[in-house]
Amino acid sequence: MVTSMRLTFATSLLLLTVPAGGLMADSPLLLFDPLAKPLVLPPGNVETLPLNKTGSFFGDAIRAVDCADYVPVAFPGDTPAQETRFGICGNQLFGGVVMTDSHLSGNINIRFFPTSPTTAHFVVSQGVLQGDDGVLSAPLGYSMPVKRNLISDGMTLSSGDLDLTTGYAINIQWNVYFSNTALLALANVNPKLTAPLITFPGTRGHAWASFKQRPDGLLDFYFRGSTFLALGGDVEGDPVRFPLPYCSSDGNCASVLARGTSLHPHLYLNTATSLGYTPCAPNCPDLPINKTQVFTVNARYTNYGDDFDLRIPQQGGLGPGRSELQGRFEVQFGAPAGGTLPFKISALPPEGLFADPPNNPLLGSGFRGFLMGPNQKLHFPNYVYDQHKLYFVDEPYNFAQGAIDLASGQIVGEFEYPMYIDQSIIEALIPDNNGRVSTDPFFLVAEAPWQDPGDTNYAFFEKEPNGQTMFRANTFHHRSFESYCYPQPSLLPGICWTAPAGGNLNIFGKLQAAHLPDPANPGAAILRDNRTFVSSLGDTFSYNFSMACNPAGQPFSFVYQNNNSGPSGGTFTMTHIASVSCTNSKVSTASPGNYDQIAITGFGTWSKDPANSLPRFMASSISVDPANPYGMIMVFQKYPGEAQTMAGALILPGDEIDVNLSTAENKPADKPQP
Repeated sequence: MVTSMRLTFATSLLLLTVPAGGLMADSPLLLFDPLAKPLVLPPGNVETLPLNKTGSFFGDAIRAVDCADYVPVAFPGDTPAQETRFGICGNQLFGGVVMTDSHLSGNINIRFFPTSPTTAHFVVSQGVLQGDDGVLSAPLGYSMPVKRNLISDGMTLSSGDLDLTTGYAINIQWNVYFSNTALLALANVNPKLTAPLITFPGTRGHAWASFKQRPDGLLDFYFRGSTFLALGGDVEGDPVRFPLPYCSSDGNCASVLARGTSLHPHLYLNTATSLGYTPCAPNCPDLPINKTQVFTVNARYTNYGDDFDLRIPQQGGLGPGRSELQGRFEVQFGAPAGGTLPFKISALPPEGLFADPPNNPLLGSGFRGFLMGPNQKLHFPNYVYDQHKLYFVDEPYNFAQGAIDLASGQIVGEFEYPMYIDQSIIEALIPDNNGRVSTDPFFLVAEAPWQDPGDTNYAFFEKEPNGQTMFRANTFHHRSFESYCYPQPSLLPGICWTAPAGGNLNIFGKLQAAHLPDPANPGAAILRDNRTFVSSLGDTFSYNFSMACNPAGQPFSFVYQNNNSGPSGGTFTMTHIASVSCTNSKVSTASPGNYDQIAITGFGTWSKDPANSLPRFMASSISVDPANPYGMIMVFQKYPGEAQTMAGALILPGDEIDVNLSTAENKPADKPQP
């Protein structure tokens, strides 16, 4: 950034803090698998390595908004001032985030300082790394050339602590300056703003680093950092403005009010000689440029959960918890840069569900995107837990973003998805631990081929049956739960068991979603199915449907029956379609023009409702693949007499709804995602 920018970001950026009155949370102790052989430090404990240009890049996904005069408040309990402070209002400009990436050339120097036989502190000097020219773009008519891309060291060099037995680093503090003509344009329209020292992890961010032994005795290095920088509503009294791509030769641009705009810078560094990607030609995915697409989740193959290895004697052993998920992903693609394509991905609820997002009473509001699962039971050998309100929720401040290698479809480096888990056990666990549990998101990570060529925990885009584009990712997050308190099955406050040494959380998210080449014209296929299953809750349920993939003007039928004798029992009959989406799974054997996955949402009658009751909303995701049958059906309920602020509920106009009326899922056998 140029020196004409005067005020430091440290005084102008707004930071997120823990809730008022909250105690200092513990930093999670992340767990990594040991290497077959510990790393050996390079000769003299110092090395200088060139960057892999494809695997090394920096950029931003700027959420340009104008919140100050935007009267509607996006989340109950928020105020316009809060929404402006952190940029979480709905008044987003340019049809999406404004994205850019630039691939880097240069060398990095790493010096190691052994601290024990198995650990070493390291300090990294990158000097000045040169970036390629790029484009700052957004879907609705925004495209600005970005030149003179540079990154440089901060006054304090970047550092961390390496575990030689695993190859992973902790205590990472990465300090860097970003510089380019787009940041200069931002500075010119906000003259009291100056270059920030960008620190990873920083506020609501994440820093991740690992080393790998090379044949020459040196250590390859990988780093990924992302963070959140909120500009707020003004800089020393001047309202924040955002530059438009109409500029003079000296970098002065037209601008618009952009109060609440936030930056989401990211940096990837990789010294591996080969990234290990397999070329996808001639069957590479058809990825758009500077456009947003919606991908339908294949619920049969999309799930999250935790293999609870808590070591709590009373529980009797492991507790494999998991829930399939339904909903959608919105993927925004940017402009190509150096053979890669930047993207941002966010979760959406099932189509047609016009509802406020879940408002966790412990973490507050601000959640936008979410996938949802049916009610479940968590089985330990000695105890069973009831699980309600299962959500896979986006972190609103640190996006899931990255770059796609266009020659392979592989997401470059390690793909991270910052997310929250909400469910009844979590809402008991956090207060039971008296502020010790961090309210930062879980960073689910998918590894990359160069790290472990035999592993399959990758993330990528690929072309699949019927020409559809598919997004797939296997992501994990392992952390210690030692000394934390886990609720007993009653979930009563303060009634919990303390995990002993070795107690772990093993969180995962397996994601699969597809986008048809022309979603508005899926063809003439009609899907039908008629099955009876025993749900994951033990209820016997059945469904019978016939649905055209292009349903406009076509006959349809959908009947779901749950034989539970209690409140969840009854029959739903669809009367109005909200949406239909037909896709194929990765393992589909459907003939061209046909599909094996269908997501259906709509309104209908519930057999136990009085006459003239309001219609109920239903969301379903069904696999008609004979080799992989599956059905998830959720009928939403109005709870008479419940307060409108009931925790975890979704609000429809005039209705309090929850997914606890009737949920049925044919839970597939636990096996790896295809």
